[in-house]
Amino acid sequence: MLKTIGLCACLILVQVVFAQSLIDGKASKKTNNLYQNLRNNAPKKVLIGHQDDMAYGVKWRAKKGRSDVRETVGSYPAVHGWDIDFSGNVYNRDSVRYDQMKLWMREVYSRGGINALSWRPNSPDTERIPFISNLELATALPGAALHQEYLTLLNQLALFLSQLNVPVVLRLFDQHNAGEVWWGNGTEASFVSLWRFTVDYLKEVKKVHNIIYAYSPNRSAMNELSMAKDYLYGYPGDDYVDVFGLVNYIEFKETLAERQIISNKFKNDLKFIDLLAHQKNKLGAITETGQNGLIDSLWFSQTLVTSFEALNYGALSWVTLGPNKDSTHYYIPFDEHPAAADFRDFRKNDRTLFENDLVEIYK
Repeated sequence: MLKTIGLCACLILVQVVFAQSLIDGKASKKTNNLYQNLRNNAPKKVLIGHQDDMAYGVKWRAKKGRSDVRETVGSYPAVHGWDIDFSGNVYNRDSVRYDQMKLWMREVYSRGGINALSWRPNSPDTERIPFISNLELATALPGAALHQEYLTLLNQLALFLSQLNVPVVLRLFDQHNAGEVWWGNGTEASFVSLWRFTVDYLKEVKKVHNIIYAYSPNRSAMNELSMAKDYLYGYPGDDYVDVFGLVNYIEFKETLAERQIISNKFKNDLKFIDLLAHQKNKLGAITETGQNGLIDSLWFSQTLVTSFEALNYGALSWVTLGPNKDSTHYYIPFDEHPAAADFRDFRKNDRTLFENDLVEIYK
């Protein structure tokens, strides 16, 4: 009897140690369920996502039911990536209508898919797109000159998320280390302060509790020899992040030897995220990736699958491929593209999950 009790206690302890909790202690039940189910899938499976999958594709835009992923492999992606910036009252910078985006996001949720939202706010000083600004980040902090203008942007985000009212993975201050956005124009301390203020404001002031918070730097701004240091530049702390993400697009190289070097680097990047997420007891994700134009027609099998197979800890939860904007800028094969057969084999691989493969992800 005592042995049985002791065994039960050990099992309970193991569950406590390895269970993951969202940084929002008041997160909705479905948001918590999503997070735990993503973790449960992660040791053996990687969810496959696509940016703006239902909004547009090669040779089409905003057509009901269309998806380049679905038309190639028979299923929508498991993760649907979206961008929100409020550069205009109606459209985002990719000319996707916000009202239509909400409808698509609700459709994704109703089918059992997952929504991941990247917030790239306008500059508080110019109210222009996020990339052009001389703003010093600290001026958006509480008590500083442009704090009220920043709150206006933050309130827009809170309203959007509240009206949406479905669980969302939120990439705050996306690619802050790339030096091309106003939230990367300041000290590391001011960035950390703004991140923490933003999370606290959404949770405690606006009472938004349907968010999984993702930290997502850009790989191109990191040095392979100082990967950990560069990745954690601006990291706001374990109490303010649920997911370790990475934006990591891949260039095509002409020679097989060069392609192998790039593939190995990508594999090491995934292993780095997998290890870090494991050590911190959080989820890992490649939040945007892909090879533009898929010139390497075996990129999915020879780079992505081999990278998945090399993971040691099973903390990498999903990988989202870049958008299919037009016939010169795309990351998913369409029609009878040379990479289509490889992508179909990728869909059938035991390690990949698409939307049709998800079962009650919110329960």
